[in-house]
Amino acid sequence: MTRKALEFFARMRRNNKFRRNENFHDSFTCNKFLHELIASNCCELSVKILFDLISRGFCPHLSSCNSIIGIFCKLGNVETAKDFLKLMPRIHCHPDIVSYNTLFDGHCKNGDLKGALLLMNWISNEKYKPDAITFNILINGFCKYRMQREAFMFLGLMWKRYLPSVVTYSTFIDMFCKLRKLDMSYAFYKDMSNVGIAPNLVTLTCLIDGHCKNGNVEVASELYKKMLELKLLPNVITYNALIDGFCKRGMLDRAEDLFSSMLEDGVYANSAVYTSIIDGHFKKGNIGSAMKYLSQMHDQGIKLDVAAYGAVIWGFCSIGQLDRAIKIREEMEKKGLIPDEMILTTLIDGYFKAGNMRAALAIYEKMLARGFDPDVVTFSSLIDGLCKSGFVNEAREYFCKEKANEITYTALIDGLCKQGMLHEAEMVFREMSVKGFSPDKYPYTSRIIGLCKQGNLVEAFKLKNTMVREGINPDLFTFSSLIWGLANKGLMIEAKQVLDDMLKRGIEPDRAVYGILIRGYGNPNNAVEISLLHDEMRRRGLLITGSNLNGHE
Repeated sequence: MTRKALEFFARMRRNNKFRRNENFHDSFTCNKFLHELIASNCCELSVKILFDLISRGFCPHLSSCNSIIGIFCKLGNVETAKDFLKLMPRIHCHPDIVSYNTLFDGHCKNGDLKGALLLMNWISNEKYKPDAITFNILINGFCKYRMQREAFMFLGLMWKRYLPSVVTYSTFIDMFCKLRKLDMSYAFYKDMSNVGIAPNLVTLTCLIDGHCKNGNVEVASELYKKMLELKLLPNVITYNALIDGFCKRGMLDRAEDLFSSMLEDGVYANSAVYTSIIDGHFKKGNIGSAMKYLSQMHDQGIKLDVAAYGAVIWGFCSIGQLDRAIKIREEMEKKGLIPDEMILTTLIDGYFKAGNMRAALAIYEKMLARGFDPDVVTFSSLIDGLCKSGFVNEAREYFCKEKANEITYTALIDGLCKQGMLHEAEMVFREMSVKGFSPDKYPYTSRIIGLCKQGNLVEAFKLKNTMVREGINPDLFTFSSLIWGLANKGLMIEAKQVLDDMLKRGIEPDRAVYGILIRGYGNPNNAVEISLLHDEMRRRGLLITGSNLNGHE
């Protein structure tokens, strides 16, 4: 068909008789072939041909002009589209509301919402009447950018003239699901039913995706059943939302069952579906299963995208196979894909864990050179890696208050405490609170451990009491640190009291706690107390056959 269209227009150009509009006796054929070129993605060629025809006196059909407006908008040239619309009356083709709706859509898709509002004022002055599609386009534009007030404003204007449709409701539901305001999305869903509008595939898919991302996979499953009851066939987006939700919750059996159902229904898996399952298996430590699905992707000719490569690289880094992760990165770069910030952050963390600080910093510098603005995840990985590698001073040099979050502050506090820099750790702890972050048990415990190691038990217990007053419950690690500090000083009565306090709080001691106490009692060779501790260990199933009185195997 495209060839016929090109041959038709070539004949017209060769025919010198076509000087005036009346000579275009087959204008229907002209418009038909123009639409065929546009449908074949020959957009720029279509524009050139139409303007050539106009220069010869051809008056195009309104649908052709609207298509050209759409082409300009698709190419991001909304102002050019607007100029063409103004030109239309001069070529005896007057715009209609479809012409303006195409412009509205162009403004919204290009993020120019101010331009869309100005256009609304313009058509009001031109006495054009916005239709339901106009309002849906504008509502969708504002919802896309989470501009709730403006979206509700146009919903109110729409109510005055038209009833909202399933498209209108679905747009709001999608916005609220993405904002994690599931109560609002449910309110719109309920209102749909009250006014007699049945949900469609898009409506239910938005709700399923919203609930899955919020961890409510059981609610999402019920919505999936509702979809089947309504005879709506789930598409790959629906299946991907559910499979990803199950995988993120570690429910891989249900994810795989759904994957099988998807294939049985004739819905082909895409890269996103495979990425979710591969990532889920890697996070569960099922390397063989992850590689099985990776192999299936290759067998079906599905190319790995950046997200898929990211999941595989993370998987290998998580099990300490950095060499394989590096090879995967090299493979993706050979295929012309550029690692994103998430992949580079994963590799930074992998290099730090492998003890290669130089390589980790080299990737960080490469990120900066490529124009990436490292986010809080990257920044936290850098600070944590430097601190755990013992380079606390370097971590302090890289530390940036503007990009720090709770994790970053916690990593730096822990690093400072491990280096015995408790005064500096206290200053960072205070700064963390001033910045509006609420310290959890980890920075408290890091400081308590540091104080115990320095033998400052009074301050350690003061900090533990402060922690409790703040509503933060000490954990096993906190108590074991206090017990160690007391036992190291020979204060065994007090150490046993801390153990009793720990038990009252419902925290089960592990072998390490008993080992600390046994070694503490071993100094005065208190066989009775050691025997009692062994009895407790037996009751809790912690005593391994062959253990001696010093707690060693």
